[in-house]
Amino acid sequence: MENLKGTWLMIKTGDDYCPPEFIEFKNDQILHFELEETNRNPLSKKVTSWSEKISESKYKIVNEDRIRIYRMGKTHTVICETESRIVDTEFATDYERILPTKTELTAKKIQELEFKAEWNNEKIPITFNKELDSPAIKEINKKLNREGQKLILESLQGTFFVSIYNNGERRTLIGIKEIDDEKAILFGFPETPYEIIAK
Repeated sequence: MENLKGTWLMIKTGDDYCPPEFIEFKNDQILHFELEETNRNPLSKKVTSWSEKISESKYKIVNEDRIRIYRMGKTHTVICETESRIVDTEFATDYERILPTKTELTAKKIQELEFKAEWNNEKIPITFNKELDSPAIKEINKKLNREGQKLILESLQGTFFVSIYNNGERRTLIGIKEIDDEKAILFGFPETPYEIIAK
């Protein structure tokens, strides 16, 4: 069997609204983990009650550090008020192995840096600990007593993450494979090339 050691980050797509999740392979089990809801850094993970058997799972090794697990579920399509259709559907979820970030920078220094990344023709500013929303959204958030979107630097098992928070809740983790003063290689994206360079 291929090398499945380590901790693997679930790669979220635009359709995933669950909190960040990790898996580990142990004996014949796929163990699922979530992050402790604390502001403590480094992060710590807690096991969930959900586990699967590797021997009963359908999966594909995408590359050395990425695995795709297929699970059956249901697609519910509403046609009109009185009619809907439910179809058995196979869903694929990718997981990427987390490895310690290659860097000589401290967490404090990384948080002072600013980068720009591009994904799907969209420019993404990487700036830590500042609200990223437009002035109009900030005004709406203020009226609704909501916290805006922020990027927080967090770490787990030596891997740094750009954690995306919205209204004080951790929504998504983007891993940092490598970082220095000039650039950061970010991983954890749902489509090829699976990683991008922020400068």
